Amino acid sequence: MSHAQTYASTATTTSPSRPDCAKLQFKILAPRLSDTPAALSNASVNPELHSQLIHRLQSLRGLAYRNYPPIARELLADGRHHNNLDEDCWHVLLQAEGGEVVGCSRYRPIRGGFERLAVSHSALARSEKYGHLLRAAVHRERSKAAAENAHYGEAGMWALKPELGCSTAAVSIALMTFALAGTLGGGRGLTTATTSHSSAAILRRLGGERLADLPAYFEPAYGCVIEVLAFSLAGVKQQYRPRLERLLQKLYDTHVICGHASQAWSYARPVPAYQATEAYQATEEATPAVPSQANF
Repeated sequence: MSHAQTYASTATTTSPSRPDCAKLQFKILAPRLSDTPAALSNASVNPELHSQLIHRLQSLRGLAYRNYPPIARELLADGRHHNNLDEDCWHVLLQAEGGEVVGCSRYRPIRGGFERLAVSHSALARSEKYGHLLRAAVHRERSKAAAENAHYGEAGMWALKPELGCSTAAVSIALMTFALAGTLGGGRGLTTATTSHSSAAILRRLGGERLADLPAYFEPAYGCVIEVLAFSLAGVKQQYRPRLERLLQKLYDTHVICGHASQAWSYARPVPAYQATEAYQATEEATPAVPSQANF
């Protein structure tokens, strides 16, 4: 359930103080230093800090997703929303003064076919009427990415503290995620978004489009209505492109915390804002299929 603006609910009746938006800072979590493009020069290996921040973003997601009963039943005893892919993905964090994680998203390049996508396990994919249309649409988008010398990616796991609901934080996190995707060599991707909290509407306002005009659908695994959206850096609407450019420049100086140093695969590098300049060699690696909870 890829929430552009999924709010973490609070258990108290008093309103928590709103973080000072002027003091919010981005951080990026990377799986390995060897995966990090040269453009992201402020990168370091710190497994302990990487693990701590993964736990913090999982706690934020847990607060957000506990409002959806099917997901709430799978939360850990400490309330965290744990996912097995987290350690091997890229994460965009928004932190308040003092280090509290108040917003997050996740991005991963997709190696392999349709089955590697979380949406392949969705109710829409199992539909006799729409399942083949979804698969064909993803294939077309992947082919477009390959023609642009870019990889195809999947964004998701969006969460935001409720105090930031009326701020521009949700838009900034989404645009920073797109900027990260471009810097890693991606140009096109897919995300799923709930219709709750105007999540899907936010992404469509930025330039996301219903994939092949597929309908919104109820996903029993999440207990909410979902839209499948396609996004591309070239498709970001004109009024948001200056902001995307500013965030891209900010990204180059943002601290990237890597969990490990060793290499697993290589991304094209360096990559400009809207187009990967080096050829992306698609691989069909024999990696395990992504479980349905991989990208909410």
